Amino acid sequence: MTSPPFFILGCVRSGTTMLRDLLRSVPDLCCPEETHFYRWAHPFATPQFKHQYVHNKVLAKHRELDGVTDDDIAKLFHNTKSRAEFFDGYMQRFIAAQGLPPETRWFDKTPQNVFGAHLLGFDYPDSKFVHLYRNPRNVVASLKKGVVMHVENPVAGANYWRESELMAASFERANPGRMLSVSYRELTNDPRTHLDAICSFIDIAPLADDVVATVSPEKDGYAEVLDEREVALVDEICRPAIAELGYVFSSGR
Repeated sequence: MTSPPFFILGCVRSGTTMLRDLLRSVPDLCCPEETHFYRWAHPFATPQFKHQYVHNKVLAKHRELDGVTDDDIAKLFHNTKSRAEFFDGYMQRFIAAQGLPPETRWFDKTPQNVFGAHLLGFDYPDSKFVHLYRNPRNVVASLKKGVVMHVENPVAGANYWRESELMAASFERANPGRMLSVSYRELTNDPRTHLDAICSFIDIAPLADDVVATVSPEKDGYAEVLDEREVALVDEICRPAIAELGYVFSSGR
């Protein structure tokens, strides 16, 4: 029997891609590119929902990398009745395209799926969730630099963090034991301890030493990108979520 999937959630630019790549080193696991199937609130099968997946160029590129064709997507929309059925069908096609056994355990790393975490948790009642969180100053600075995605306005960047973290905290409160929250700073400072905890939580063996050795400590680079006014603005906007997490702000954190 295939083990249930697990999901990596959080705010963008918080280390979720790093964690996905580390876990992809496990031969018995597979993970597609970001799916975003639970990101948007439009009900499944509505024109608004379909539009995101048919016309979004980034998601089209993700499907190409996953080996899932436009015809596959059209058939899934025609033959499925819910997000979960659509997700399961997508993963079946992805696993087949990778030449893997059908029973291969899969996981998903789409940080923005945190906005649909409650529905995702309902649709996959046996699944677990790994939530990575990071200093919001560093997140907003990374977004402003635009290494992967560009968000120039620090108010928008701060709300990426605030809203994501409040959604994660809400899910964790409502679903005790199903979500493991891990600080990106602590993970990168002591990767063996925290990766072992993550592996135990999702019921897999510890990662190999050479895989763990690829993790480097986080560097605080926000002061090179954000001025004092912007730092104060980020702190003000993010304060409710910081308090919700029990996250203590101090110099260098």
